[in-house]
Amino acid sequence: MFLDSLVGDGDWLARYARDREGNPIPWDLVEEKIRAVHPYSVFQLRGMISIPFFEKALYELPEDGVTPDAVLALADRIDVEIFGGPAARPIMSVPHILADESSAYYHGYVLAKMSVFQTRDHFLSKYGYLTDNPAVGKDLSEFYWRPGNSEGFLDLVEQLTGKPLTADAWVSDMRRPTEAVVKSEETRFNDGAKKGPAISPGSEVDMGMNVKMVHGDETISDSAVDGSFAAASNKFKAWVRKVYFGGQN
Repeated sequence: MFLDSLVGDGDWLARYARDREGNPIPWDLVEEKIRAVHPYSVFQLRGMISIPFFEKALYELPEDGVTPDAVLALADRIDVEIFGGPAARPIMSVPHILADESSAYYHGYVLAKMSVFQTRDHFLSKYGYLTDNPAVGKDLSEFYWRPGNSEGFLDLVEQLTGKPLTADAWVSDMRRPTEAVVKSEETRFNDGAKKGPAISPGSEVDMGMNVKMVHGDETISDSAVDGSFAAASNKFKAWVRKVYFGGQN
């Protein structure tokens, strides 16, 4: 999720969000998205926390109180408590609640999102930028990826950021005035546009691994067989265009 967050940053968009001719995304589109999304970002948070709040209340019901009507009424009550009224996404439409193998873990998404913002805040305070920063990759490898499951999630976050996991960074981000977000992202965007992509479109990159693109039983491309990752990627692109777009670019 941390890596997913990078693709919304102004500098990443300026460097890598490009059309088929290689032209970067216009700043106007980035600004439009910020103004359309940021003022309402709290609704994403409410949508996420409503599920664990509902599940907690559900599993606290006495056994003889678990009836269809009671469960639906409980979902409505949580909606009102979290959103102030019916939510755009009804709680009972979330599939995790309805399957035993995915019940009572939705809070993991909330904790993960908290860690994303805390990790971003840590790196921005320490290094000043994220996109194409080798120091960020080094720290992620050392503190998050190398320990793996030998360390607890909360311990990993604290060891990297130096702080226990909290929602402070997430809440702070939501509280930022939209104009301040636009200004800071425009600065990032302009900086990214000046630097350009560290890896230009179509150029070769050595990831130190063999990559296969597979569809069911069909191997579409294989970097070892095709000679490089770029060649395998281009072969996969051609396959997608042929299968889904009639061969059109």
